[in-house]
Amino acid sequence: MTIWNVFELMGGLALFIFGMNLLSDGLKVAAGSYLKKILESLTHNRWIAMLVGAGLTAMIQSSNAICVMVVGFVNAGMMQLERSVGILMGAKIGTTITGQLIAFNITQIAPLIAFIGVAVLSFSKKPKVKVVGQVIASLGVLFIGLGMMSSTMEPLRNATWFRQVLSQLSNPILGVLVGVIFTVIIQSASASIGVLQIMVLGGVIGFENAFFVMVGMNIGASVAPALASIGATKDAKRVAFIVFLFEFLGMLLFLLTYKFIPFLTWMEASSANPSRQIANANTIFNIVTVACCLPLSSYLVRIAKFVIPGEDQKEERALHYIDSTGYQTGTVLLEQIDMEVGRMQNLVRANIVAANRMFFEKDLYDKEKFDENESTVDFLNNEITKSLIRLGEMDINEDQASHVGNLYHIVTDLERIGDHAENIAGYAEILHENKLEFSNKASKDLKVLTDKTVEIYDMACVHFNNPSANTYRSIYDLEEKIDRIVDKMRNSNIKRLSKMKCGATQGLYLSETLVDLERMADHSLNIAKATKRYDLKSDTLDEDVI
Repeated sequence: MTIWNVFELMGGLALFIFGMNLLSDGLKVAAGSYLKKILESLTHNRWIAMLVGAGLTAMIQSSNAICVMVVGFVNAGMMQLERSVGILMGAKIGTTITGQLIAFNITQIAPLIAFIGVAVLSFSKKPKVKVVGQVIASLGVLFIGLGMMSSTMEPLRNATWFRQVLSQLSNPILGVLVGVIFTVIIQSASASIGVLQIMVLGGVIGFENAFFVMVGMNIGASVAPALASIGATKDAKRVAFIVFLFEFLGMLLFLLTYKFIPFLTWMEASSANPSRQIANANTIFNIVTVACCLPLSSYLVRIAKFVIPGEDQKEERALHYIDSTGYQTGTVLLEQIDMEVGRMQNLVRANIVAANRMFFEKDLYDKEKFDENESTVDFLNNEITKSLIRLGEMDINEDQASHVGNLYHIVTDLERIGDHAENIAGYAEILHENKLEFSNKASKDLKVLTDKTVEIYDMACVHFNNPSANTYRSIYDLEEKIDRIVDKMRNSNIKRLSKMKCGATQGLYLSETLVDLERMADHSLNIAKATKRYDLKSDTLDEDVI
């Protein structure tokens, strides 16, 4: 085997891994936000959750992606730890589809498949069609890489030094260790097993030795969720630990029984194609492990909680949901950002209510808590914006990209509403310190206006999460009503001042308060306009309303 063979082998491996990653990325973009919806709605039963995990992984061709997404959802509090176990186990079954696909060995027509995919990518202008082209092209590249590796591995069969190395793999534990290391290096169990299939097909390694290397490759795949959980919540770390525990228990099961049960013989007899034998063995290994471990899922959760005890203590002025898992998958990061925006909404509302109450309650507000909320809102505005910039650089579909654009405006509007609440609290505090009060009529009108301001803000937040034409129309109408109330109160304030029925200081601060309340209503309407998943084609709103 010459140095040129080594270079060709490296190039084939590079094309294979690149094609597999490109395939996974394309399928993830195509699936988009549907992944989260499916994971949320169909994971209450552990067996159904397992089937969902298997199906989604087969669809996007990446168990690592599903595991990382689950870590992200658990970290963001969008999924309970107990519900994640079935998905994680199902993902290990779903990822075996890649090996079954590779076993077809369509390397001869791979260049044609790649050409068709590239042609679709080059000549189509529709994003959804381009994704299809990416998937087709990646399949072609994947099999071209397999073909290159297959041809360059043939000389290894007769290389004395390589046969001596492989003879050491007759020790199952050493075979498992080699599989773990190889998968940790290339960060893909599917790619690792694909390489192993080519080696078995070329007669480079025997089936029995290859089986235990394959088991190690499955364990090596648990490294990705472990890395994703660094810096995440304890529950997210427990998810990563459960993935490792599941694979480790599967390894123990087969290591302890292969001398007594001839399952290796049965697996080898499952097909005349050596590549298919490894693919079948991988599928059987994961199915058997799931069948044994899924009924014990509650115990796996208990073990994880025992190994990683305690609860998380989070500072208020910190990100609670966005973490490193989000930066690996656009769908996860977008949901984490939404959770942080929801937290920002709650903090802003608390300050709106606190500021408004100061006009009508003698007891001053908790200034320290108010300032902490305002500081946190400013912090979240900056951090969410940074995350949105990162998200804009990731592979996301058209709907998700539109939502990202809307979120830029929404967080800005929330931050400005918080600023107006701070202004109002300042006016009220000055009035309290100087023992000044508004007239009875002004106080009654102001109470109506502040209540309407809180109402329109709450409606805007509801519309953000569940947009509808009816809700938007109500918000629009209420904003106009608030404008009329503000105009009426301004005129009344001017009349009172001209008739000396109101002090100049009270009149000034009432006028400033009206400005801030009106602006808060305007920003609430802006939030309703910049909503996610709002489709004007499906909802009937007049153009002049928009």
